[in-house]
Amino acid sequence: MRANAFLNLNDEDKLYDIIYYHNPKHWIENKIDDDNPIINEDNWSKEIKYYEGESISEDIKNLPTNTGGVYMFYLKGINLSFFENYIVYIGRCHYSEGKRYIRKRAKEYDSDNSRTEIVRMKKYWKDYLFYRYYPETDNDVIDRDEATLIRAIRPPFNSEIPDKIEVQATTNAF
Repeated sequence: MRANAFLNLNDEDKLYDIIYYHNPKHWIENKIDDDNPIINEDNWSKEIKYYEGESISEDIKNLPTNTGGVYMFYLKGINLSFFENYIVYIGRCHYSEGKRYIRKRAKEYDSDNSRTEIVRMKKYWKDYLFYRYYPETDNDVIDRDEATLIRAIRPPFNSEIPDKIEVQATTNAF
């Protein structure tokens, strides 16, 4: 049976339709430098299931309060779970001591009903929704890394592709 014929017969499948763009040109144009620690999986948090039943997980509630960073939501399939990981959203959390930190930002998504794609992400995939973050306190680095990842990966629930951000190394004035 042809896939399109099957999908047209079952309208429910259209509810779960997501468009991904896998353009190698974007990967190449936005390649992260080999010496950037964000490219090492060991520098990211462990995999965290975002929801436990109807509530956000205890792991989300217990994220650190001493860092900002770059984070992602992704869907994890159940048949080949070691391969079936689909990034759907990449975001950032600027760090400012006592005000903005990764735990607070992660928890905000549970009550965010203002953005259509975030509501859709929670409605249709909450049982398969996972979260990981890369801790960082330098807000310029956070901006650069988030923009680069979004431009390269083009997650389907990010509504905007940020302009390319160039962060120059600091130099002493004297």
